[in-house]
Amino acid sequence: MQGRIILIVVGILIFVSVLFNELFVNFGVIKFFFGVVFVAFGIPFYKKKSTGTLGSLIFGAILILDSFRLLPTSLNFWQIVLLMFASYILAAGLSGLFHIRKKPRKKANKEVLIFDLPPNFSEDSLDLVTEVDWSYLNLEYSKINSPIKVKASIDGEIYSFKKNYDVDKVTIYNKLKVSNVKVPRRAKISIYLKDDIKYSYVGKLNVSDGFLNFRQTNTKNIRIEATASKVTIIPSEVDNSTIDINSEVSSINIKLPNNVALVLNQIGELNFKDLEWMIQRDDGSYVSANFSEALYTCYLNISSEMSKLNIEFID
Repeated sequence: MQGRIILIVVGILIFVSVLFNELFVNFGVIKFFFGVVFVAFGIPFYKKKSTGTLGSLIFGAILILDSFRLLPTSLNFWQIVLLMFASYILAAGLSGLFHIRKKPRKKANKEVLIFDLPPNFSEDSLDLVTEVDWSYLNLEYSKINSPIKVKASIDGEIYSFKKNYDVDKVTIYNKLKVSNVKVPRRAKISIYLKDDIKYSYVGKLNVSDGFLNFRQTNTKNIRIEATASKVTIIPSEVDNSTIDINSEVSSINIKLPNNVALVLNQIGELNFKDLEWMIQRDDGSYVSANFSEALYTCYLNISSEMSKLNIEFID
């Protein structure tokens, strides 16, 4: 928009100068105006060294000098056109002579890790713990052979990624390095679960986004600690489950399958975005409208500080 306005103004000045015999403006003013414009286009040369910015800087300086009559001779219209071409030709030559080129962007040191955990598993239950900073965390069911399959895309210079496991417990860490001074890209971590193992889950999310889909898994006990994070949870529709959430300045979204009822207890400051299908009981707790006919029940306990809760039903 700003460039179009400048073109309109310049066009009006030229027409006025030609048609009205320089009544309002003379050719020197126009040269000075164009000189300022080209110098403005050329100033980024000190940051972005390119032929275009250098040529604009040279041509703009010539126009300003000529407008103040600091050159040996006053330039006419065609001499200015030739000097404009000469400025960019000179800039192209200097560009090749001094190798002025755009600095290549450093590629992210991204690693893609894929592994199955734990090895030689023979139990029927497993504890899973995740602790992540500045990450996209996705957890869901998949047809896999191992109890847990992990796929992580991370930058090793920014994050410290670790995995620990024993017979019946797996822990996944993805923490920002203390020495890192970069503005980091978020890591992406996907964890896949089986449908024939009983899981318990503990998730600690710090400034992260989590999509935790337990719908097709037998995950009865879930504990979430969320700080400045956005977390979406789909509880299990295989058995009853309990979800304990400690939320600080976070957004919690519960997606409830139609055959799962919800019993909600909350402590602290919590903004309810949508409780249309929830009924408050005398003890202060809430139950979902499908409580009497649902096959399973999810018990949701939230301790919150300045957080938001949304509940929606899904097919």
